[in-house]
Amino acid sequence: MSRDWTPEELAAASSVMKAAGNMSYEEFRAAPKLTLRLLGRDSWDRPVYECDGRLYVDVDPRKSRPADICTKQGNAFDGEPCDPIPENTIIEFVPERDTWPF
Repeated sequence: MSRDWTPEELAAASSVMKAAGNMSYEEFRAAPKLTLRLLGRDSWDRPVYECDGRLYVDVDPRKSRPADICTKQGNAFDGEPCDPIPENTIIEFVPERDTWPF
């Protein structure tokens, strides 16, 4: 049976995570989170996603690159990429990230 971590255990684990180059527990809890649901591809063949009524686009959907997510100008499906999401955002792709094959 699992149990809750004590504050001391949580602080120790957080320190180890941070020392290993990862987010600390506190940073992870504070990081913005997006669950991006795939809607299709825009006129530039870039995958368009939706989260809470807002549209997002992966401006570099190459399989060999990390996701580069921006909002869509005017929240329009074929709108231009607008603002990049914050760097520390945790992204979940549903059902998965749509990429170009290279």
